[in-house]
Amino acid sequence: MAQKPIKEAEAVEETVDVDALLPQLSKKNDEYIFKLRRILTQHQWTEERQRTVLAKMLPEIITAQHQGRPATQLYGPVTEKAGSLIHAPKPIKKVAFWLSGVDLGFLFASMFGLVYGGMALVNHGKASAGNGLLSIIVMAMTAGFAFALYNDWSRAKKDARMKTWQILTLAVAIILAGSWVSGALAYLKTPLTTTMPWWAYLILAAASYGIHWLLKRKYHLRGLMA
Repeated sequence: MAQKPIKEAEAVEETVDVDALLPQLSKKNDEYIFKLRRILTQHQWTEERQRTVLAKMLPEIITAQHQGRPATQLYGPVTEKAGSLIHAPKPIKKVAFWLSGVDLGFLFASMFGLVYGGMALVNHGKASAGNGLLSIIVMAMTAGFAFALYNDWSRAKKDARMKTWQILTLAVAIILAGSWVSGALAYLKTPLTTTMPWWAYLILAAASYGIHWLLKRKYHLRGLMA
């Protein structure tokens, strides 16, 4: 049983009077709840956290009780039910779209920096034109936001998300726009738009990956194809 998001769980507890339902339990079900709470207490579950779970379980138990079904038939042995609660996966927090896009953008920037740095090193320090710092950043962020868009789409419920052709069209449009901007920057003759020495690309790769690692660790972000 997966844990509910905090706000939803609190709403359930507010609409269910746990203290009023407990006396309605049969002797067997009361013993079941007693043993369940004892196990949860042994695993450092607070009273508030236990009551949140009971607010969901008690109405189900009492309904089944009226049908002649004890809690053991509804949930299985008490140790099994306690284990499913204790080891339930934590709810996945919603990550802001912009944060996911920026994080993946830095990941792509590290990839591009590594590739261009390696190519420049192999070509004796000569990198291909159009691979200036700003061009790489624009393309990396474009790819990052395109993948973030796809990830959000893939996790949405089927009846609440765009059709496949729509998301593909939008992603292609984003990539084309980013490619156009990146290509246009190559015509500007500035330190940020001209090619860099091989070591500068590798520094960009290391710095970008470091930022990606810090963001991923701090905000518990998902991977590239989450």
